[in-house]
Amino acid sequence: MNESLLNELSEGIIMVDEGLVISYANLSAKKLLGEIEGSALPDALHVQGISNIVDSFISGSHYCTDTVFVKDETTHYLKIKVSPPYVIARNITSEKLFESAKMDFVNSIVHEFSTPLAVINGYVQLLMDRNSELPNDVSETIDRISRSTGRLSRLVEELGILSNLELQNYRVKVETVNLRELVDEAIGDLQAKWNRKKLEIITTVSPNTYAAVDSMLLFRVISNLISNAVKYSSVGNKIEVVSREDESNIYISVKDDGIGIKSDELPRIFERFYRASNARTSGSSGLGLGLSLVKHALNLINGTIDVRSRYMMGTTATITFPKNM
Repeated sequence: MNESLLNELSEGIIMVDEGLVISYANLSAKKLLGEIEGSALPDALHVQGISNIVDSFISGSHYCTDTVFVKDETTHYLKIKVSPPYVIARNITSEKLFESAKMDFVNSIVHEFSTPLAVINGYVQLLMDRNSELPNDVSETIDRISRSTGRLSRLVEELGILSNLELQNYRVKVETVNLRELVDEAIGDLQAKWNRKKLEIITTVSPNTYAAVDSMLLFRVISNLISNAVKYSSVGNKIEVVSREDESNIYISVKDDGIGIKSDELPRIFERFYRASNARTSGSSGLGLGLSLVKHALNLINGTIDVRSRYMMGTTATITFPKNM
């Protein structure tokens, strides 16, 4: 073990023997936790969930968790990785505070935008009810205002949902859902967009596929994936929505022949506000919230997502979730 090299690392590196006694700690670990060499791991690492950390170490298994450590009445957020005989502690306090600041900003935007948007939409609807009495140029202007406020309302709604998902304020509501009906509804809602591009959407989802799941969350997931496929497809392209199931899980894939995602950008596509270069080059609008929402929604229904893409050759996104939560 090269101690001088380990002392250069910003992560705290702790080496633990078979008796759960700390035999070595690098400078970062000592700066965070104090002089802990010779101490028992549970005594030195006063963090939430220490029992799980100790259990994984005893069993020789790898384990990773985010936890809280209080020192001198100051709360620190740590990412702990167990890889016997090492425990690695990374201080993620600044990242957590930055995330919290971003969420405060998002919540403020949602709150401040919701009321005036509702008022604008109300007046636009009143004007649209009198469309036949208005000159054509005025009527067309009102239509454009209606579409724009609709897009902004959907964006604010999506921000609000994502905020609730990330803050774990959303309560999952499980009900029996027909998958074909849910997919058809999502496709129908996006019809104006895919008709405009003359896209062909092929659906291979059995009308006899049911799941006990939160219908709103699953609808948001499917709608976002199909919306992305439409957004990044070229005129006349084909989109396929396919499902299959086994004894315990359901799999839904959305495949397009669009512009794809560069391999070095794939790991970041689920980050909130991240927009890959395909979004910029295609001229599509958005704040990069869709896939972040998908990820958080799937976490709540015990689902996962796998995205495979080749730049300029298309993308396939496959979600997996249990038939019964």
